[in-house]
Amino acid sequence: MTHYSLRMLDAQLNHLAGELLGDEKEAAAIALCGRSRVRDPWTGEADERFILREVISVPAHYYETRSTDGFTWSTTPFYDALKQAEAKELAVAVFHSHPEDLLEFSKADDVAEADLFRIAFDRLDSRRPHLSVVMGRSKRMTARVYGPTLKPEPTDQIVVVGERWNFGTKRIDSIPEALDRQIRAFGDASTKELSKLKVGVVGCGGTGSAVVSLLTRIGVRQLALFDADTVDQTNLNRLHLTNQVDASLRRNKVDAVASGSAAIGLPISIIRIPHFCDHEKSLEALRSCDVVFGCTDDDLGREILNRLAHFYFIPVIDMGLLIEPMEDGGYSTFDGRVTVVQPGYPCQTCRGLISDQQIYIDSLRRDPELLEARRRAGYVPLDNNPSPAVVTFTTEVATMAVNELFHRLNGYRGVDENCSERVRKFNYLKNADILAGGKSREECKLCGRRQYDGRGDMNPLLDMTL
Repeated sequence: MTHYSLRMLDAQLNHLAGELLGDEKEAAAIALCGRSRVRDPWTGEADERFILREVISVPAHYYETRSTDGFTWSTTPFYDALKQAEAKELAVAVFHSHPEDLLEFSKADDVAEADLFRIAFDRLDSRRPHLSVVMGRSKRMTARVYGPTLKPEPTDQIVVVGERWNFGTKRIDSIPEALDRQIRAFGDASTKELSKLKVGVVGCGGTGSAVVSLLTRIGVRQLALFDADTVDQTNLNRLHLTNQVDASLRRNKVDAVASGSAAIGLPISIIRIPHFCDHEKSLEALRSCDVVFGCTDDDLGREILNRLAHFYFIPVIDMGLLIEPMEDGGYSTFDGRVTVVQPGYPCQTCRGLISDQQIYIDSLRRDPELLEARRRAGYVPLDNNPSPAVVTFTTEVATMAVNELFHRLNGYRGVDENCSERVRKFNYLKNADILAGGKSREECKLCGRRQYDGRGDMNPLLDMTL
């Protein structure tokens, strides 16, 4: 069985609404969509996503008739879009409005769409599925997918990513009694939403293990954990959900943290991937997630997540803790950071959080022999000292990150209280929580020129060659 979904940005939704809802008559628009085709690690079933990449207007002269309950039009705009999509291995989505806000496909839609999509599979001999979407006056949508059989299949999810995140999931009806006080604070809507989200956590160290503990306790039921490292004695003072036995056995962090999460006793299904996030298995599982928490301390991992957010519209909540003691006492830096990565915000490269040089060094760490050879040759600095970390501060950063997820779901901070990055300066008593600035560089392909938004699958994946 294949599960289908559509993902778009809030700005794209508003663009489509402008095209479709300008008057009381039905109208159409076309979109080119990136594609994501993976195997869902929780179910083992096929997960195919359409990622909206470009909206194409349908000029008025292509309509033959328009009314409140239908329209007829030339198929030329659709056929032209199909040719573009075939050349770039994209998919086509056909949107049309139901001005009366009826969110279901009519019998007339059934006939018209079968004739329309037959063009894709007969004239162009296309095999990839395409999408039909209805938008009502309220901007709510329903969608279905057409393949070569021309038998429409429903989508499971329509995701809209903006200042708020709407995952359009089919919520569950039952919530564990343990979450009662959370519901008293936020109501049951966001808690039910959390129960259906597929959440990735990249890095299961000080911040990552705390994130996993918090996500488990707020009702997330599907987690994917990514970390190639094992538990050792130096981890025990800051790794949540682990113990001395884990360190003695040098258990994989993903196994130790997953076991601790399961022991809490709330409903949960955890995928354990003991690899760096650039590993083939990691990249497949990441593309099945709805949201990813970045808790890794390597720049290569952050760059993978940087690109994941833009290529696939999977928002990333990245975090870090930087403690730099001075020799004569005090601290030059004692900061915790939470950064939201998604199209429309400055990427982590433009923010100065990651660098090409460090990405190169991190890629060498995947091959210890090559890394040592480069060090001996003087291409890589010799610095094996671990960064300082204290559990109270890594936990506070994790809490900031999970609270950001809450805000994106239920807006508890208020309509205008949004930011893409927050920095907490722990060594200051006042003004300790600042909204950090960030600006996209015009030449940046990712967030400046935004040429990868919604690109989805391509070769090489994420347009990265490591």
